[in-house]
Amino acid sequence: MSRRDRIKEFMENKNWKFYCTVIASMAVTGASIYYLSSLSTLNKKDFKKEDTEEKKKLGDTRTPTKKNILDNYEGMSSETIAKLSIKQRTDAAQILKTKGNNLFGKKQWKEAAQCYTKAIEFKADPVYYSNRAACYANLGDNDRVFEDCHSALQLNPVYIKALNRKAHSLELRGDQEEALYDYTCVCILENFKNEVAARSMEKLMKKVSEKKASEIIKTKKPRLPSSTFVSAYFDSYRPDKSRAEPIESFENEGDEYFYKTYQAIQSKNYQEASIDCDKAIELGCSPVYQAHAYNIKGTFLFLKGNAKEAMECFDKSIQLDPKYIQSYIKRSSICIEKGNLIEALKQFDEAIEINPTDPDIYYHRGQVHYISGNFEKAVKDYSESIRLDDSFVYAPIQLGVAQYKLGQIDSSLATFESTLKKFPQSSEVHNYFGELLLEQQNLPQALEMFTKAIALDQNNPLPYINKAMLTYQVMRDPNEAIRLCKIALTVDPACDAAVASLAQILLEQGNLEEALKYYEIAIDLARTEAEIEHAISFVEATKAQIRFTKEYPEQATECLAKLRQQPINL
Repeated sequence: MSRRDRIKEFMENKNWKFYCTVIASMAVTGASIYYLSSLSTLNKKDFKKEDTEEKKKLGDTRTPTKKNILDNYEGMSSETIAKLSIKQRTDAAQILKTKGNNLFGKKQWKEAAQCYTKAIEFKADPVYYSNRAACYANLGDNDRVFEDCHSALQLNPVYIKALNRKAHSLELRGDQEEALYDYTCVCILENFKNEVAARSMEKLMKKVSEKKASEIIKTKKPRLPSSTFVSAYFDSYRPDKSRAEPIESFENEGDEYFYKTYQAIQSKNYQEASIDCDKAIELGCSPVYQAHAYNIKGTFLFLKGNAKEAMECFDKSIQLDPKYIQSYIKRSSICIEKGNLIEALKQFDEAIEINPTDPDIYYHRGQVHYISGNFEKAVKDYSESIRLDDSFVYAPIQLGVAQYKLGQIDSSLATFESTLKKFPQSSEVHNYFGELLLEQQNLPQALEMFTKAIALDQNNPLPYINKAMLTYQVMRDPNEAIRLCKIALTVDPACDAAVASLAQILLEQGNLEEALKYYEIAIDLARTEAEIEHAISFVEATKAQIRFTKEYPEQATECLAKLRQQPINL
């Protein structure tokens, strides 16, 4: 899925309409004539008196021609211009503008600019400044482009063509953030319907976000994601019975730290577990624990976003124990993250050669097929994992989801119904089933599932978030939705899904400053450079909207109110 598709999907599914500014821009391209206003015809009668006076002065009794009039205007002094009536000056400026347009169409940029300059002497009109800016753009004089666009916008702050040209000139000057803001204004003012502007904005937003992300990542300390995320990762593997369970030891300090690692994982104190595991390897734990220790260290490195060192740890783990199935599976995760599907599947082939009856192999290969969009193979592998061990709750959950993706709705619902009967106390089953029911527009039962999931596990933030979004989008109760999101953050302060959902609701409710606060938190929670870039794009878009509401209060009220009235798509 392309970057643009991802953003489009986010906007449609999550209804964060204001974030459309993330993908908005305007390139100054296309036919030159686009830049020019439509021409109006000359009413010669309005100039009869003036022309007669000029003829008398020159001793010319011939009927004045359009060329005579034009020549007179082009050479007219500022003192003479000042004596003309407003209508005379307006008509004269229009004549000069018409000539400028004709010259522009012939690509005579310098001569056209001179006509617009003279037209401005008669009347300071934003169109004339903008047209002259177009001439300067073609002449490569970017400073004058900026100056003329600025002058045009002083006269008409919502003049789209001038905003576009100013944004482009700012981009050429290297002032990307100011250019981004001007492009954002264009998109909001045009109700986000300008596709050219959208594509150009996406390009510039990407540049701004990448630049800032690359600077942040240089000094950002590696960190684990939320405890919810880490727990979900560990829980996606069945208990590893092939490993010796560490016992408390006072003779070998390395073994003692590995024992602490194991205990910390059990209590979900993952940061402490990561530190203790590093210490166990550093001090040297017993050979019976070493492959497992490197596997755990690699897992934490992978979750922190350090794929390179994680792979080295999994390689070391396999070197110490060539039959360690889980390390092969985890190597496949890194291959998938790098986009190497062939190498990822190769890890499973090697694992199957070692132990073809290990159910985790088929579950995680099913995950790889699911991610790759091969739902039929995913269903086959999930089913095999269940056949080998039906006590693992996540396999039937994923089977039901994959069946749904294949359009096998009845089979999917039947899978979830049977899974609910087998695991009635599982918060996860209720939460995932609720998501599927929501997709089916079965809103009452979806709400019931989320409520039950919360009752079964009050420390799981995900059902709170799902219930919050359902409450907000369907019941139109933003206060209750905000309350549920804040409970989710109390349960897990590092839950990025809760942060993003809360920020979205606040933004749509017009609470821009508080929404910005949560989007900035998302930058801090991000682990990889790609995640940071994504979070920055939300921050930049929100900042631009805040500034727009201050600088264009009337237009902001009208434009953004229209967006908030658009129907919500679940």
